[in-house]
Amino acid sequence: MRISIDADGALEAAQRLSDLPGKVLVAQRRALGTLRRRWPVLARRDIQTEYALSATRIRDGLSVRITRDGIALVGRVHGIGLLNFAGRGTPSGLRYRIFRNRPGHEPHGFVRARRGQGIDKAWEREPLIGSGGSRRVPRYPIEPLFGPSLAQMLRKGDRPARMAQAGLDVITADLDRQLLRSLRR
Repeated sequence: MRISIDADGALEAAQRLSDLPGKVLVAQRRALGTLRRRWPVLARRDIQTEYALSATRIRDGLSVRITRDGIALVGRVHGIGLLNFAGRGTPSGLRYRIFRNRPGHEPHGFVRARRGQGIDKAWEREPLIGSGGSRRVPRYPIEPLFGPSLAQMLRKGDRPARMAQAGLDVITADLDRQLLRSLRR
């Protein structure tokens, strides 16, 4: 009588277990890549619920950077021009809307293109001190008008905690998906 034992299944299971650490590292790298793609979109949606700013303008000012400690969502520090906040010049000054459903008005503001640039920007000419706002300085000082920066928008209120939680949710969901996918193979 002859006895044979087929150990192919046991060897295959042992091979899958030995390959698992490498698959975990690949899954972590892919999850971080997914977070780098999705985090700016989540931040843009959250910012647009409060601010009257276009998606393109927010997208241009947000970036995700890999740091020594992990991954960071970074917004530009330079303020955003008031014309990006639905700004327009009127005979009574400059009208804009930084926050949704909350209009703003700058009585000494106006819209002009800077010489040689051809891009309209919002400017303000300060009235003379002591004139009651009726007399203006003939040429200077003329200052550009800016709203909040994307860095300020990201730091406002409980948005940092919401963005951290959203990032954690994206990473955990993608890690689960990647690991289940690698186990099915």
